[in-house]
Amino acid sequence: MGGAVLIDGYLYGSGDNGRSWQCIDWKTGEQKYSSTEVAKGVTIAVNKKLIGYSERGELFMADADPSAFKVISKTKVTLGSEQHWAHPVINNGVMYLRHGNVLIAYQISE
Repeated sequence: MGGAVLIDGYLYGSGDNGRSWQCIDWKTGEQKYSSTEVAKGVTIAVNKKLIGYSERGELFMADADPSAFKVISKTKVTLGSEQHWAHPVINNGVMYLRHGNVLIAYQISE
């Protein structure tokens, strides 16, 4: 659905057909995990962490760890309207997220 990111030889992302978050070994194609803990969505990577935004409005951070889908934190985006399909963008310590007619800015740090 929202592409994938490659970190240390592993692809992380979610799919429309499988509707799960997956980790795939880039070299072998072996699936390392599949999780439905969070609805399918889009993902970006920062400092070897995944930031995901699901089609249900779940915004989360997870470890980029091929052994398991490990959510570190999660919140619900309630502002805005329409589908939750936009990719988050990070610039100068601020994460921007669009939801319909609303642009949300989150101050983030390591």
